[in-house]
Amino acid sequence: MKLFRKLTQAGVAETLKEGTKLIDEIFTTKEEKLQGKMELFKMAVADRDSARTMYANDSWLQKMFAIFFLAAWCGLTFVMLNYFVFQTIELQDWQIAFISSINGGISTKLSTIIDFLFGGSVSAVNNIKLKNRRKHENI
Repeated sequence: MKLFRKLTQAGVAETLKEGTKLIDEIFTTKEEKLQGKMELFKMAVADRDSARTMYANDSWLQKMFAIFFLAAWCGLTFVMLNYFVFQTIELQDWQIAFISSINGGISTKLSTIIDFLFGGSVSAVNNIKLKNRRKHENI
């Protein structure tokens, strides 16, 4: 159980990679290794499935965070555009640095929210790798 908790803290790909290495070290026969890898895969799928059901309905708090970060990013970007491009406002150096660092942090958080809501690029990369493997296996 400790192993499973430790592995689920890492990404799913890392979990499967590390789990497969561990299974290869522990088990000796091909049948045991295959059975262990199948069980590991089932646990990873079950973990992902429970996460999907947990986040099937967004709470009002999640929506408010997304709206807040989007509004803050838009506001700070508007201030930065007015200063750098249109030159309609005057800011001191410390204010520019402060706004820029907050905007960078909010941009990162907004990117995380967008990846969560619409899916990250990692799954697309994994799908491409799987499709390429299937093509090579059919040849």
